[in-house]
Amino acid sequence: MSKLYTQYPRATLWLLQEGSVTIGGDAADAQPTFEAEAGPIYISREPITNEQFEAYQPDYARSANSLGNEDTAVGIRFVDAAGYCEWYADLRGLAFRLPTEIEWEYACRGGKSTRYFFGDDPDNGDPFLWDARNSNGTLRSSEALKANPFGLYGMLGSVWEWTNSPYTPYPISEDDRGTGSEFRVLRGGSYKMDRSEFASFTRRGEATDVRFDDVGFRIVRTL
Repeated sequence: MSKLYTQYPRATLWLLQEGSVTIGGDAADAQPTFEAEAGPIYISREPITNEQFEAYQPDYARSANSLGNEDTAVGIRFVDAAGYCEWYADLRGLAFRLPTEIEWEYACRGGKSTRYFFGDDPDNGDPFLWDARNSNGTLRSSEALKANPFGLYGMLGSVWEWTNSPYTPYPISEDDRGTGSEFRVLRGGSYKMDRSEFASFTRRGEATDVRFDDVGFRIVRTL
């Protein structure tokens, strides 16, 4: 491990073993559902924090709704999220990147086939997510929540998360990571939405150079 790397705040990585997952659901852009294989990865246990992102971009301005060091960094464009991955990979000497759509949904579902990883009833979501019902308009710490079955925090609600996949119709390939300036897929919903508006399969496409105050990201490393 390099001395340079130890000077920077590090994301906690969680190992996910390979597995099968049914991708999609009842939303118009999440059909048809299809079976996919997700390879083994390390994934950050929660979205990248203010302190972690500022190590890469010192002039980053924290959101008024997410001011703490350990709070999620938001207002992040896709190009900056991808840039963080490249910078962090250079520090570590390892290949870090954004997750693909399939990796993200596999990680979110935690082996469950229900609408949410905690079942089909949205009323059971309070221990696991921040949304318009319980956030009071503030982006709260993901680690104040319970983890999903794979040990990951904030996979639903909290913030929309960038993936590396272009926003294209289903079915898609695990290798479909896109190039150039295509719209990229955001996943997960946010603290500003009611949980009835999102699920494990909810997707949204945005241009790579836009920023929103409820959008962040997490990172992965292929084994």
